[in-house]
Amino acid sequence: MRGLGVDVISVSRIADAVSRHGDRFLERCFRPDEIALARRRGAAGAQALAGRWAAKEAFVKAVGAKPGAFGYRDVEVVSGSDGVPALKLHGAAAAALAALGGERTMLSLSHERETAVAVVVVP
Repeated sequence: MRGLGVDVISVSRIADAVSRHGDRFLERCFRPDEIALARRRGAAGAQALAGRWAAKEAFVKAVGAKPGAFGYRDVEVVSGSDGVPALKLHGAAAAALAALGGERTMLSLSHERETAVAVVVVP
């Protein structure tokens, strides 16, 4: 195993950021498909975003990157054809994975009403 990262976040923290900063926050931290998914989920959208935020943070930890080494939009959470969440890396995040010698990542997401957690493994 080359890397492991975990992150836990309060759903209300993300909901507050969206409430305070709106589209500016969303567009700075999430890719269009992630934003669309959250909007489709309505009230549960904050949970979806919180899980994705936790995945982005867990990836940073898994590759040992310093904060700010790449933007949150460089790490995208997608669903595979089987519905299993996965990371799609862009730009500097993809370069960070390659620098670690990793070729892929494994992602696990979970959430409860007010908490979301993500684990990222770089095998």
